[in-house]
Parts: sequence; structure tokens; C-alpha cells
Amino acid sequence: MENKTSENHYDIICVGSGMGCLTVASLLAQYAQKRVLIIEKHFQAGGYTHSFSRKSGKFHWDVGIHYVGDMQEGGFGHKLMGKITGGKTKWQRMAEPFEKFVYPTGTFELYGDVERFKSDLLAKFPHEAVAIARYFDDIRKLSAVFGKSMMLKSRMPDLKAITIADGEKKLITVKDYLDHFFTDPELRAILASQWGDYGLPPSKCAFATHAALVVHYFNGGYYPVGGGGKIFESVQPIVEAAGGKILTTTEVSEILIENGKAVGVKAVQLRGAKETQSFYAPVIVSGVGAYPTYKKLIPEQVDIPFRERLKQFYAKEKMATSICVYMGLSSSPAALGFKGENHWIFESLDHEAVFAERNAWLTSDVEIRNLYLSFPSLKDPEAKGHTADMITFTDYALFEKWKDLPWKKRGEEYMKFKEHIAQKVIAAVDKRFPGFKDIVEYVEVSTPITNEHFTSHPDGAIYGLACVPERYEHEKTPWFEVQTPVEGLMITGADAGGSPGIAGAMMGGLATTLRILGNRDLLRQVLA
Repeated sequence: MENKTSENHYDIICVGSGMGCLTVASLLAQYAQKRVLIIEKHFQAGGYTHSFSRKSGKFHWDVGIHYVGDMQEGGFGHKLMGKITGGKTKWQRMAEPFEKFVYPTGTFELYGDVERFKSDLLAKFPHEAVAIARYFDDIRKLSAVFGKSMMLKSRMPDLKAITIADGEKKLITVKDYLDHFFTDPELRAILASQWGDYGLPPSKCAFATHAALVVHYFNGGYYPVGGGGKIFESVQPIVEAAGGKILTTTEVSEILIENGKAVGVKAVQLRGAKETQSFYAPVIVSGVGAYPTYKKLIPEQVDIPFRERLKQFYAKEKMATSICVYMGLSSSPAALGFKGENHWIFESLDHEAVFAERNAWLTSDVEIRNLYLSFPSLKDPEAKGHTADMITFTDYALFEKWKDLPWKKRGEEYMKFKEHIAQKVIAAVDKRFPGFKDIVEYVEVSTPITNEHFTSHPDGAIYGLACVPERYEHEKTPWFEVQTPVEGLMITGADAGGSPGIAGAMMGGLATTLRILGNRDLLRQVLA
């Protein structure tokens, strides 16, 4: 047996370098002195926290972090992120209002002040006063249940604990709740406006997931100073100081399992001679998602009692994917009235129709049904150039025929399709904000197959497995548990965290860390 401190033996191996694995690696390095090996497929570590730049660093964007809530002084998210990054990543509060929900009927502005949020709704919809008051009470209660379950049990709450009842009526989805308590279609639309943050229309998403998200932004939105890449930059020296290591451009192809126990991983270098090497540790943490872990990384001959059910769940509830158009601007978008706030633009009050028709603009001459606008350079005080990015949901099937072609060499047809996407998005923004197209200097389009190429997430998923109600029925969906049926193998990230996004992945990382440590002493230190 090789010595434990040799190059291929560690205390923990993390598959992937997203927020979940960064949380696990940093906290275990600091509080348990564990040597952690992080293995990342991409040439740049950080998962969806990483950043990239173009034009010799003039333009800079984040691929996943557009804004994060609960980063105010004293917030649990702020405290936890501070522990993970050693206090090295700073957060800038976004300009107010930090969100604008844009509909044909008008625009609702959301401020990072819960009392103003409530009073603005009451002023616009006084006839819905009773329902509005109940809504805020209910989302607070559900959010608290989420937090308590994740921190004390390292698992998502059970569906029964987060189902709202009104008499005999059980209200499970966002649509169930809004349709039951509210009569005004515009108010229902406004309250559901942030569905893009979990990637499901109101009829699909569990109301508790929505509640946790809304409460997450009660104190506004925040952006990492210098961009999301600062998170990995802060974590790397913490991991290395404890004897750990980060390998990039290296893909884990298999989790090694002996006698029912995970003992290591097999990985291949993606550059050079593409050598295969094995690494060993008594604990393996997968941050690449539950579906890829059980479907791809665990060998088929290993008995996973729910493997077939997971495949069926995924086939029924495909994960959200998107198109992102990154833009470098020749002058500040502030001249057009932007202050750094997000814009959620919808062509209808009917979110179900908007979601169902998400692809229509790609193949016919119709308006984009929904579009998210973000301005990184206005959020980041360290930005060198002016930037914007626009996101809209789509389906992987429209891009699948190009998936096996090499990155940046997918042919003229693919490039023309991306140019078509870019021009339609620019036109849609310019229609609402005249003069915008005149300041667009650089454009780059990311598609679902771009996402898949760099993350290995099936169908170019951006959020992990769907936050449908079944996610919270533990007996039906055991693949969301931190501990897998394989001894020594754990799941982390958004699939273990109860909700998608950076905050959800971070909570998944905390849940996994607490399970590995076997006690809650760390939690007390975070809250201190």
C-alpha cells in the first residue's frame, strides 16, 4: 500500500469544482485538516462560479453567478460564504430596485426591503390584501422549515412538512397556491416572476422551493466584487495549505468501488497523452449531479436499487437548459437608464404559455417569450469594460445534432444559428431600450451543448434535477440524499441542497460536510 501522503492518496476526493465541492473542500480543510483532491473537467476551476474574459481582459462575465441573496452583514449566507472563502470574497449590493418584472401590463420594481415589497404589492392590488399578508407569512414559514431541515438533518424537508393546507385543499405547486388564494392574474404573474431562478413554470415547481427563493432575496441581490471567479481564487489556497490539490482538464470516468465501498476514482487527462490515473480516498464526494453520478460514474454492475426509477424520473422531468448571449459594450449601459438591476421580460402574464412557447422565436418570426437581462459591469466596482448578458430557456433537442462536433469547430450551420440568436436577442432589447444595439461591440453565444461540453451535465442542464414536488418525497426519490447506497460515496451541490443555484449548491455543500464530520460543531462556528 502506498503512503497516505503520496500523490494519489487523499482524505477526500471531490469530483467537480462547483460551489458544492468548493464548500466541502474548504470547510473540511479548515475544520478537520483534511487533504482534499478536487478534480475538474474544465480547464478553469469553479464550476458555475467561474468567470471568463475576452478582448485581452476588457470584457468579463460570469457563467453562473448573476446575483446572490442573503449576503448582507449578519445573514447566514454571508457568514457561511465568509467561512468558505476565508473572508476573501467581497460582495457588492446591487442598485435598487434590484429586479424589474416587465409585462405588457406594466413593470413591477422589486426592492431589497421586504416591507417595501409588501407595501408596493398592497398599493397596486389593495383588493388582495388578505391574500398578500398570508403569502408573506407562508413563504417565511416554509423557508424556515427548509433551513432547519438542511442544517439539522443534512437533508431536504419532507413534502408533507412543506405543503400548505387550506381546509381540505392541499396546495403543493406554485400554481396551486397562487390560483387558490389570488384572483388577479397580474398579481399572480408578478409573484411568480422569478421562476427563471429555478427553471420551472409555476405548475411544475414545488411552492416550498419558490418560497425559499423569494425569502432568499428579501434583503436584495449581491454580486461578488471582481466576479464569481474570486470564490475559487479564495478557496484554492485554503485547500492547498492543508495539503490538498486541484486538478483541472481532468475528467473522472469512474468511481472505484470495492466490496460495496467507494475507494477512489479513475480519471483521464484531457490534454497531452490523455493518460488515465487512479486516485484513492476513503470518502468520495460527487458534485456533478445525482443523475450523472448514478448513471455514468457508478459502474452498472454495482447494485443501485433505484437506478431505473431515477432514469424514469429524469425522462419525465428533464432539467432546465438555456441560451446565454454575452455582450461587450462600447459605452456604459447606464446612459440608457440601467443601474445594474436585473430585468425579467415576459410577453404574457401567462407563465405556463411563456414556458411552453420558449422555442418559438428560434424557428419563426415571433417575439422572444421571456428574456433575462443582466449587466455585470454595473454590478462590479472592479469591472474594466462594459458588459451585458441575456438568458432565455430552450430545449437541448434544437442543438443536439451538433453535440458530437468539437468545441469551436461545429461548422457553418451552427455558427449561423448562433448569429441568428444573437441578432434576435439584440433586437428584442433594442426595441425596449432604443440605442442599445448601437453600443454592442462584441457578442458571444453559449448554447446547451456548450454547457454540456464543459460540465458533462446531461442536456446542458444548468440547475440540477428538477424542483418538482416529488423531489421532497424521500421514499420515492432517494437519489437526492447526501449519502448514497455506496459506503464512502456522497452527493453534494444543488441536488443535495434542496434548491438550485449557487446558494442551493452551497447549502448542499454544508449538508455534505456536516454528514462527513458527523456532528454540528462546525455549524456553531459558522453562526458564531
